[in-house]
Amino acid sequence: MKNIFILSISIISFINAQTYCAGDQISLEHQNEEHIVGAGFEDYEVGDIFKLSDWNGALNGGQYHIIFVDMSASW
Repeated sequence: MKNIFILSISIISFINAQTYCAGDQISLEHQNEEHIVGAGFEDYEVGDIFKLSDWNGALNGGQYHIIFVDMSASW
């Protein structure tokens, strides 16, 4: 019974894990979440706070950008 429960939880977590797929638009709620910069680049230093809405022209004064987010892990 315990194994079935653990297996069920694992399957459910994999089903619900992916919020966005290729081509999706990020919601305004998610765009306004603050993130800490881990590797500084251009205008950002390590430890700075950024939001994806910083690059949304409708919210930042008209400077539109296309963002490609590549998430990978090497465990």
